[in-house]
Amino acid sequence: MSDLQHTHALAAALSAEFGVAIEASLGRPVTLAEAPATAGPGWQTTITASGTRIGTVTASLDAAGARAIATQMMSLDEEPEDSVVADMLRELWGRAAAATALKDHFEGLTLVAGTPVEGELDADGSGWILRVGVSTLGTVTLAGQVAPAVAAPESATPIAADHGATGAGSPGNLATLLDIDLPLVVRFARTELSLRALTMLGPGSMVDMGRSPDEPVQLLVGSQVIAEGEVVVVAGNYGVRITSLVSPAERLRAMDL
Repeated sequence: MSDLQHTHALAAALSAEFGVAIEASLGRPVTLAEAPATAGPGWQTTITASGTRIGTVTASLDAAGARAIATQMMSLDEEPEDSVVADMLRELWGRAAAATALKDHFEGLTLVAGTPVEGELDADGSGWILRVGVSTLGTVTLAGQVAPAVAAPESATPIAADHGATGAGSPGNLATLLDIDLPLVVRFARTELSLRALTMLGPGSMVDMGRSPDEPVQLLVGSQVIAEGEVVVVAGNYGVRITSLVSPAERLRAMDL
């Protein structure tokens, strides 16, 4: 596979995983169709490749699409602020980059999404239209190039990265760890009771949690809060719609990886 073909395959995989990340947040199927790259106002996120290949890919989303996705993901009644759009795109492209690096044909590749920047987009690169049903969400464009990394001389002494005793930093170990099931706890509220009040509890007792029903609930892994959201009902079951989320790195730290 040539560098150009590999770059296009990487762009297609990143776009597909970007759609998957949106689908997971909206709870509705998202489809992609190839389309010409578009120019105009939008948001650009630089995704840096290292490892077996090096280079950068610029992931762009038109401004209208970014606002539409943010509005639907956050269930907003008004125009989302730029900071909300930037945080959303950072999270979505971060998820797309992490998922793409674990796919076949990209072994040994590390992808890191940078900070989204608002600006004018160039009509360069490969484009994909994002749709929910027959409605268009926006157009994603990816441009750039990745090439094989230059091999280090055999006489050079390899520098081992310190990833801790678990070795979670290697791609193979990380792929294994990502399949581990972890308990996810939803915390509605917390309060404190005296020992006397605790011993007096019985059926029918009322405990004031000191919170409004409209306040967000917290999602925890272990003792670490990784997200906040609102309680919803999905197919007769309780669920939580995520409204804010810590970064992937902070989530890994919460899992002690």
